[in-house]
Amino acid sequence: MNCPASFRREDNKGIFHVSEGCKRLESVKLDSVIDNMTGVARSVVELRLSSCSLLTSEALEHLSSFRKLEVLDTSGCERIGDQAPFYISEVTTLTRLNLAKDRITDVGLALLGAGDLPIVQLCIRKCEKVTDKGIKSLFHADRKICKTLSVLDVGYIPKIIDAAIFTIATAAKALTDLSLRFCNGVTDAAVQMLMDRPNHNSSQLQMLDLCSCRGLSAEAIMLPLPLYAFHRLCWLGIGLTDIVAKRGIFSAICEARPRLVVCGVCCDFGCCDGWQWLKVR
Repeated sequence: MNCPASFRREDNKGIFHVSEGCKRLESVKLDSVIDNMTGVARSVVELRLSSCSLLTSEALEHLSSFRKLEVLDTSGCERIGDQAPFYISEVTTLTRLNLAKDRITDVGLALLGAGDLPIVQLCIRKCEKVTDKGIKSLFHADRKICKTLSVLDVGYIPKIIDAAIFTIATAAKALTDLSLRFCNGVTDAAVQMLMDRPNHNSSQLQMLDLCSCRGLSAEAIMLPLPLYAFHRLCWLGIGLTDIVAKRGIFSAICEARPRLVVCGVCCDFGCCDGWQWLKVR
């Protein structure tokens, strides 16, 4: 039976007692007062540690004992660094990982990639020290993530450039959702590459977020669209880009892609809101 419960002002001892008394515990969400996880039950499937200000990489040292863990969220834990992906890489059941705003660099991504995990969803948003080299090391040598990764968020990373997009589009064979929002190093060349290769992995994209990619020109999406360009795309975010200024392109896109929703504001994946001329159903 699913019985959600919450507690306030719990410390490590309290967490230990919870773990001992709740043998079928599957999901845990902790706040900033917890500095380690040694007392959390090993039956946990979902572990959310977002914005735990005291949590360090060392707190994840025994993460491999979580033998059923599928979801891990350490977003906003600003003391978690490159050692954490080493521990995370030992959790062979992990499919969803959120490292947003952690202190992860290319070194950490290389360690994560070496673990060969079947990750389906990965968020490294605002990991500002990551570069295209880190992205390349994550997908190196045709690892499991190349076959399983469906959703990837690399938004707000200033050093993400076209080379990283080429790597992602080439290596991530199951990719459907890609967020590049506020990646100013992405240019027209990357978008054209995603559009122009009908038999390529990028042709499977269903959602693409280009919000505030200031490196894109108004001609980043050229018309007429190639026959197979974005033929599975359902949602496209172009808010705060020069593309928005070319309103005339949307009627043509509407005819070519009747299922596509184009968002000209700054929504995240999947919105249906916005000005009428920005919405194509």
